[in-house]
Amino acid sequence: MTRINWITAVSVAGLALAAAASGQAAASTAGVFQFVTGEVRVLLAAGAERPARKGAPLSVGDTVATARGAVAQIKMGDGAIVVVQPESRLTVAEFRYAGKEDGSEKVVYRLERGGFRAITGAIGRTHKDNYLIETPIAHMGVRGTDHESYYFPAAVPGNGEPARPGVYNKVNVGLAFIRTQSGEVLVRPNQVGYAASAQDAPALLPAVPGFFNRAIEPRSAQLAPLAASPAVLADAPVLQTVGTVSGFDLSNPPAGSATPGTGSVVGYAEPVGGANFGRSGANLAVAPNGAALANASGDAAFGVNWGSWQGGAPTVGGNPTTGPVHFAESTMLTSPAQLAALPPALVSATYSYLGGPAPTNHLGAAGAITALSVSANFSTQTITNYSVAATVGATNWNASGSGSFAQFGGSGIAIGGSCAGCAGGGTPAANGTAHGAFVGGAAERMITSFGLKAANQALSGAAYLGR
Repeated sequence: MTRINWITAVSVAGLALAAAASGQAAASTAGVFQFVTGEVRVLLAAGAERPARKGAPLSVGDTVATARGAVAQIKMGDGAIVVVQPESRLTVAEFRYAGKEDGSEKVVYRLERGGFRAITGAIGRTHKDNYLIETPIAHMGVRGTDHESYYFPAAVPGNGEPARPGVYNKVNVGLAFIRTQSGEVLVRPNQVGYAASAQDAPALLPAVPGFFNRAIEPRSAQLAPLAASPAVLADAPVLQTVGTVSGFDLSNPPAGSATPGTGSVVGYAEPVGGANFGRSGANLAVAPNGAALANASGDAAFGVNWGSWQGGAPTVGGNPTTGPVHFAESTMLTSPAQLAALPPALVSATYSYLGGPAPTNHLGAAGAITALSVSANFSTQTITNYSVAATVGATNWNASGSGSFAQFGGSGIAIGGSCAGCAGGGTPAANGTAHGAFVGGAAERMITSFGLKAANQALSGAAYLGR
């Protein structure tokens, strides 16, 4: 080889190596900080560290470390939103996304302590096994979801309710799992999975631990799985605890008003003559009478809160109840004028389940909503189909019905179906009511509640839906 050719070859090789290095550097960027509050440090893979700043990149191998009272929100390259909670350490161990879901995409988060909430993006939407959360004692995965994961190496205090050491995963939307060397548990919406150690099989907890209710939410909490390029989220700092459901009037404002109304729906069980009835209602005053607020969450962007009153002796409309009382409320109900102004093309819409408190039976046993959808025809002002399916223990409830908007927000629409397992293995008929109201200036969301009776068992719940 001549000297000139050798120099050319070396130059070409050097350029190729530089290009490859540049490509690797670009590919290592996993996300960008959207906002930072308090003391948040980025521990670089190379060993140095720097303060986290809004707009700064987060690379593969970097660790986000938050101090007491500090929080960081990150928008990942696949559109996911990650909120690192106070006193936490989260490492992006692996991130690959080339703009398409071809099976090569992958993300691995390593949670060393504390917790984070994530609304997943493109990764894991198609190839479910490509989204993984590692902790020292367990692995967690998702199935297209809004989830909250925590790992505590040691017990931590929590308003009189110390959090036990171990791994926790709460699902708001979608599905998740916790897997240890001793087994796996599937976690559904409004459920919390827990594993104490690598040697213990994970299991579902009977109630949501209190520290979940004090977690920092994504700004402008969006409970549905986000698209690959979500909008920048607006401020919604800490979830505000709901006081009482105060009997808001769904008919406010008066007809023709363009001002959004405020209202609430409730689902509860009522003992009548030795039998248990699942009830639903709109704008009924709830008196906690010693009950504690649980499962509290919501969507600040639509003025929505939900939760359950558990324990104590709560009453609804002055009547005693048995088991928890579930509610959903909003300060942004769609007004009659806003409904009338909906575009002509929006003749009908179907609303799907986004979140809400776990449904319960009359004994207070918590279950899960496995499906809930509501179809509406704005031209005829009717709920054309209300369909709910839920499980509590070994019972499986299914019911559906229809009715007018006026009934939906007033006396309730009748729903009926069956309950497999409600009568010693039989499948007795289930009957009850459902209530609800549209939320948002263009009826983008809905709050609803339902109650059912089958044999001597009851089911009740409340939910938040979106179209």
